[in-house]
Amino acid sequence: MVTRGRSYDGGVSEGGGEEPDPNARSPLDPGTKVDVRNRFQGTWVRGFEIAEATAEGYRIRRLSDGSTLGELFSRDDVRRERTRQGFWWH
Repeated sequence: MVTRGRSYDGGVSEGGGEEPDPNARSPLDPGTKVDVRNRFQGTWVRGFEIAEATAEGYRIRRLSDGSTLGELFSRDDVRRERTRQGFWWH
């Protein structure tokens, strides 16, 4: 039997492993403009970039003054910058 281009004989597969998760987010590189989640209100705030990516999270730089914020931000609290759309004044 052939399944998705691989042969299957009814036994246990010996190779390959699991396929990559299509919903997984790729890491953000330093210099990428991002929005950061406000920890008090849960809203997204613009005007930041990735200063450093670590295994524990991201170090964030504020674009307005170039300051690097002291604590690490988890991957859940950082997203690629979203562009505003739909209104002429944005």
